[in-house]
Amino acid sequence: MTRWAVGSVLFVAMSLVVTGCSSEEPRRGEAPKGWAACDDFFGAENVDALDKQMGEGVLRVEGQLASVDEVAKWMASLALHWEPGSTAHWVNRVTPCEIGLSDTRQQLSSAVSWSNSSLEDLKSGKQPRGWRSVGGDVFAYEEANRRTLIAAFPCKVPDAGEQQEAGLPMEVRVSGRAIPGFKDHLRGKLASALARTMSGALKCVNEPVIPSRL
Repeated sequence: MTRWAVGSVLFVAMSLVVTGCSSEEPRRGEAPKGWAACDDFFGAENVDALDKQMGEGVLRVEGQLASVDEVAKWMASLALHWEPGSTAHWVNRVTPCEIGLSDTRQQLSSAVSWSNSSLEDLKSGKQPRGWRSVGGDVFAYEEANRRTLIAAFPCKVPDAGEQQEAGLPMEVRVSGRAIPGFKDHLRGKLASALARTMSGALKCVNEPVIPSRL
């Protein structure tokens, strides 16, 4: 075989190797804005921990995502227009971040909204939900499916009515479906991170104390 032929064979072989590597799908599906939003809401370190917990496959950000500022602006506008006895806010729930693992049932979902329960309801624990104190200014309960944790805390939005803090707590929820060890290792941290993010973004005047894990 001539020197030219040998070189051609090596070039083709190397091209096949490079092509094979480049065709592999990355761990995280292409969605720069979506991944940035999830990092902002939950903290990059918590998203990395979730990544490691979810096993092999391609992670994909699902749904239409808004930034922290966009969600906070919308939530603040609802609080500014809220009046005692109003229920209009109940249907206005935002999904900050959803992550699924390809070819599996594994999925992280989350939501942010103003609560249907007042601060008095949270403290009494007499509602069907069964709110309980989890430290600081936060109350929480676990849904019957045992996958979902809902946490609520008082947040006085700047320029909102005097009764808004007590009548309209902020509520966050985090749910993990079929994710190994989610409830024991990740759920409380993710819920806390989301609550802290919303508290900061809404600039809660009362500066609620939110534990690092709920």
